Amino acid sequence: MGKAKQRYQANEDLTTFRLTAKKRFYYALGDFGYNFMYYWLSTYLMIYYTDTIGIPAATVSIMMLVIRIFDAFNDPIIGSLADRTNSRWGRYRPWFLVGSIAMATFIVLIFAADPDWDYTVRLLWMWVVYILLTVASTCSNMPYGALNGCITPDSEDRAKVSGLRMMFANVSSMVTVIIAVPLIRVFATDGSATNARGYFWAVLITCLLGIPTMILCCWKTKEVVTPPPSQETIPLKAQVKSLVGNKPVIILVVGQLILGCVIYGRAAMLAYYWQYNAGDAGYATTYGWVSLVAAVVGTGWLGNFLFKKTNHKGKACAVLNFMTAGAYFLMYFVTAPAITFWILTFIGSMSFYAYMGIHFGAIGDAVDYGEYISGVRCDGFLSSIVSVANKAGGAIMPAVGAAVLAALNYVAKADQTPQVLNAINWFITLIPAIISAINGIMYLAYPISTEKHKEIMKELISRRVVSEE
Repeated sequence: MGKAKQRYQANEDLTTFRLTAKKRFYYALGDFGYNFMYYWLSTYLMIYYTDTIGIPAATVSIMMLVIRIFDAFNDPIIGSLADRTNSRWGRYRPWFLVGSIAMATFIVLIFAADPDWDYTVRLLWMWVVYILLTVASTCSNMPYGALNGCITPDSEDRAKVSGLRMMFANVSSMVTVIIAVPLIRVFATDGSATNARGYFWAVLITCLLGIPTMILCCWKTKEVVTPPPSQETIPLKAQVKSLVGNKPVIILVVGQLILGCVIYGRAAMLAYYWQYNAGDAGYATTYGWVSLVAAVVGTGWLGNFLFKKTNHKGKACAVLNFMTAGAYFLMYFVTAPAITFWILTFIGSMSFYAYMGIHFGAIGDAVDYGEYISGVRCDGFLSSIVSVANKAGGAIMPAVGAAVLAALNYVAKADQTPQVLNAINWFITLIPAIISAINGIMYLAYPISTEKHKEIMKELISRRVVSEE
C-alpha cells in the first residue's frame, strides 16, 4: 500500500459537511485554555521581571526581541514538520496536545523566579525558560491554528467557529485580567501586588485550570479537510508558491503583524498604565469586566452581523479596524477611571475582538486558495507564517515599549515623569489607533468573497474525486 493510502483520511463528504454547535464548542475550548494561561505573559511578564525580579527594562526588551526573532525561524520549521506528520490522530492534534502541556509547565516556571537569587541566575533563568516556553507555545498554538481550516470546508462555518473561538479566547483573557491582581494579592506574603510568591501561585492555579480545556479540545476535535490522496510529498517549490503567489495569505500576514502589535503592545503597557497613569493596579479588574462583555458582543454578534451584510471577510475586517482606530484615538484624551474611558474601551474592544474572529476565520480560506494555485495543501506551513507575523508584532511592540521606557529613565515603583506617563498613554491609544487604521485600508484589497470561496472549494473537491478514481 502506498504512502497516500496510509495517510490519515477523514472520509467525509466535503460538499455537505458542516460543524455541529457541540463541535464548534469543543474546538473553541483550545483557545480558551491557551489565552487563559498565555495572557499572563502578554500582560504581566514585563512588569514582573522589571518591578519584582529586578531586571532592567532595557534587558527585558532585548530578551523579548531576540527570542521572538528566533521564533520567526522556529515557526515555519514546526509548521512544515506538522504538515508531514502522519498519525492516527491526524497531522496537528499530536503537536497541539504535547505542546500545550509543555507550554503550561513553562508558563509556571517563568513566574517562579526569586528576586533573592543572584542577578546572573535570575537573568539566565529568564532567558532559558522563555526560550523553552516560546518553542512549546509554537508547538501548541500553530497546529491549533492550522486545525481551524481542517475541521470544516465551509467558509461561513469557519467564520462561525472562529467567532466562537475568539469569544472564548477573549473571555478567558479577560477572566485572567479580572482574577490576576486579586489572586496575586491573596498569595503575596507581604500584601503587596508585586510579591513574587503571589505571582507564582496565581499563575500555577490558572494553568491547572486551563490545561484540561486544551486536552478536551484535542480529544474531541477531528480533521476533516485533509490533503488530497495524491499528495505523497510536499515539494518545496509548491510550498513556496502556495505562499508567494497567495495574495490572501500575504494580506493576512500583514494583518496578523498589526494585530500582534496592537494586542500585545497594549497589554504590556496596560499594567504600567493602571499602576502609574490611573494610580491603581486594581483598575485592571474593571478593564477585564468591560472587555469581557465587549468580547462577547463583538465576537458573538458584531463580527457575524458585518460578515453576513458584506459576504466578504476583508470588507468586514476593514470596517472593524476603522472602528477600533477611532475608539483608541479618542481614548488618548481621557484617563481612567473617567466614564468616557470605559465607554471607549468597550467600543474599541468590541470591534477589535470581532475583527480577530473574522481574521482567523479567513486563514483556512487562504489555505484553500494556496492549494488551488499550487496543488499542495500545507495548512501548517501557511498558518505558521501567519503565526510568525503575530509573534513578530507581539515582540516588536512590547520591546519597543520597554526600550522607550528605559530611554525616558523609567524607575520601577517610583513616581514617573510626565514624559514616561505620556509614552505609556501613547502605547495604549494613539499608536494602536494609527496602525489599526492602516490595517483597515489594507483589508479593502482582500480578494476572497463568500462566493469566490465556494468556487475554489468546488474545484478542490472535484480534484479529489478525480485523484481517488
